[in-house]
Amino acid sequence: MALEELEGSRGCFVCDRSGANPRSLGVVLYWDGDSGRTVIPFTPDDTWCGYEGIVHGGILAALCDDAMAWAARQALGEWTVTAGMSIRFLRPVKSGAGYTAYGSALSVDGRKVKTAARIVGEDGKIYVDAKATFVGVRP
Repeated sequence: MALEELEGSRGCFVCDRSGANPRSLGVVLYWDGDSGRTVIPFTPDDTWCGYEGIVHGGILAALCDDAMAWAARQALGEWTVTAGMSIRFLRPVKSGAGYTAYGSALSVDGRKVKTAARIVGEDGKIYVDAKATFVGVRP
């Protein structure tokens, strides 16, 4: 697996590491060119929790959204926005444990990109499963 570190987006809640957003999760993004997917390893801490020791579903949705957005960007060659997303929370994601979010583009139809994401634990089990449609935006 040849991983290329992606710069992230300045100000992004999920991937800003520039300091522009002091509330950013600050995760490091990678692109795996061999498998054609975004890879986001993370270990949540207690500040990510909605319930004691359990990571907030909104944060997990944001991680999936970012994983899919970067895959859509690779597939379309331009920035995209989320047009719709469905998500299933299969197991509780716990603070202090290691996980990885993976995002892939499934198809491109004009400016629309269908995507999928998963959050997988170190145990190899799927904790979150998401699908979304992204639409390209022109500056």
